[in-house]
Amino acid sequence: MKNILVLFLISTMTSFCQAPSTANTEILWDTYGVPHIYANNEYDLYKAYGWAQMKNHGNLILRIYGESRGKSAEYWGTDFKRDQILHLMNLPTTAKKTYDNLWTKEKLVLEAFAQGVNDYVKENPNKIDDAYKVVLPVKPVDIYAHLLRGMYYEFLADAEFNKSQKWEKGSNAWAVAPKNTKNGNALLLSNPHLPWTDAYASYKFFEGHLHLNGKNIYGVTLIGFPVVGIAFNDHLGWSHTVNTLDNTDLYELKLKDGKYLLDNEYLDFEIDTRILRSKQKDGSIKVDTLIRKVSKHGVVVSEKNGKALALRFPYMDNPPHIIQQWYDMGKATNFNEFETALKQNAIALFNVVYADKMGNIFYSFAGNVPDKKGEWKDYRRTVSGDSSDNIWNSYHSYDELPKLLNPESGWLQNANEGPYTSTIPQEIDYDTYDKDISVNNMGFRPQQSASLLQHKTGLTIDELIALKHSTKSSLFERLKDDIEDLRAINKDSLTAVALNVLQNWNGEFNADSKGAVLFVNLYFGIGNQNIFKEEWSADKPLTTPDGFKNPKKVLATLHGVSKQMIKTFGTLEVPYGSVFKIKLGTHEIPANGGFGSLGLFRTLAFSKGEDGKYYAFHGDGYVCITEFGDAVTAKVILGYGNASQPGNKHIGDQLDLFAKKQLRDAWLKKSDIEAHLEEKEIIE
Repeated sequence: MKNILVLFLISTMTSFCQAPSTANTEILWDTYGVPHIYANNEYDLYKAYGWAQMKNHGNLILRIYGESRGKSAEYWGTDFKRDQILHLMNLPTTAKKTYDNLWTKEKLVLEAFAQGVNDYVKENPNKIDDAYKVVLPVKPVDIYAHLLRGMYYEFLADAEFNKSQKWEKGSNAWAVAPKNTKNGNALLLSNPHLPWTDAYASYKFFEGHLHLNGKNIYGVTLIGFPVVGIAFNDHLGWSHTVNTLDNTDLYELKLKDGKYLLDNEYLDFEIDTRILRSKQKDGSIKVDTLIRKVSKHGVVVSEKNGKALALRFPYMDNPPHIIQQWYDMGKATNFNEFETALKQNAIALFNVVYADKMGNIFYSFAGNVPDKKGEWKDYRRTVSGDSSDNIWNSYHSYDELPKLLNPESGWLQNANEGPYTSTIPQEIDYDTYDKDISVNNMGFRPQQSASLLQHKTGLTIDELIALKHSTKSSLFERLKDDIEDLRAINKDSLTAVALNVLQNWNGEFNADSKGAVLFVNLYFGIGNQNIFKEEWSADKPLTTPDGFKNPKKVLATLHGVSKQMIKTFGTLEVPYGSVFKIKLGTHEIPANGGFGSLGLFRTLAFSKGEDGKYYAFHGDGYVCITEFGDAVTAKVILGYGNASQPGNKHIGDQLDLFAKKQLRDAWLKKSDIEAHLEEKEIIE
């Protein structure tokens, strides 16, 4: 009888893991390389989702899974520093230790997705570079480790390790209530800003449409993630923006005789040793030892001159159920169900901006927000590790965090500022929330975001698209009169010409704009620290900061950058798009849009190429505007294209639309998909 029971249990486990299909699954690939997956059960749905991601991004996916194991150096001889950080943070080990604690639905999603990944390579071995096959077979825990790496390292701890990085993880999001729309339907804008290039593969998006038993969910996820993260379904939709929580901190510890000081007592570290391997140029393997030290604050990431820095991040040893929360958000059919999913508070960060068919719009400042002693600003720099009072051990509940349902204004926005200016006039009172939750601020891009929506009525999808693609700089608009006032104190002829160029410019960053390059050089030449006479004020959120604090410095800087532009270009009126470019695969276009710090809602960040021009590597990638009418409709674009696999024609194939500030239809009906069908696959 005991043997029969054992056989029954094995059979049951095998049945759960394999979940045999009841019918074939279809993947209908449209002409933009977007998969529309039709399945009869969830296992087959997520298996096909894994297959589809591999078809478009196979090399990248295997690479990021290998990286998430902490084995970049062992497999490819690269990124040894990241391997060290991931093992210091214990993320590969945490994934293995906590995988069994995942809930049934999370395991089903992970196991099905992993099977899809492996099945794709098995059926298409020649379409994957041999260098990445060392990662095979991909296991469900590898996908889970990648999820943890994305949340806790890429989005959170990386900011502590790379404080000098040239870009920030950002986004725009809008929700407009029926009272402000022409058709009486809620509108939602999803517009995340993350890196475009394969060097930052963990941040790139994959667009897809999942259809199960008559129910739809459409949106994007980070490549290699097994669930959709920014999406809409037949009832509602949501977007994320990176929020201003502070849940990753570095503590400075005082050391003595191998111990650290805490509460006037020197304590021993918890110590364990990891073995890291790295491939050398001659193919041999070098073995290194990593000593991992853990204090009550967190893991030690550096030691120098009798001091150490310890990193603390949320749920270091026992992550919450991230997959389950996103899964439940996607399954929700009304606001109450959606908010129930949000109350899990499992996802480490992100604002949520939401709209639905019932006409609700909603904003939530969400994530693992530590309950700290002190204010938000007290933890922005390295924290003293001397007292245990500074070590946070609990989190604010969902009910304690800022949120707003159906504001009187009829619109909500977030562009990575604090939660208190989600609509203007402000309806979330800063003074009613703990001061450790978030800063109260509003940069120029958030101000432009709010200004574009304020007082707008009768909005349509097309009008929202036009507003979204505004390239006007709110910073220039603010400083235009101050720039004009510089004439009174200017005594230089070249600077006078430069002032004329700026005066004649309309403040827009289009490809043919002839004042934008000069303004970019002026702004970054001045430096964005402490340049304003009047600082930002919550009492005047859309009209401050203002005025030059040091006009003579501005003039001197304008003279210097003007001389350099004449030397480089021969003119001060160089077209913006001749210097700032977007290049992907075989596609290259003049850019429109620019740096968010200049107050551009159409956001792009650039890095300098070898030819002296500047190429976009971050910003306006995915854009989706959804209207929640009787039938949900949407317009979308994924600027860099929905593929990266060498030879795939969808690398950069949407750039022409991007240049024209156009979106394409999100095809949801099967008849529309079949009318734009590129390929049909049957997944058994």
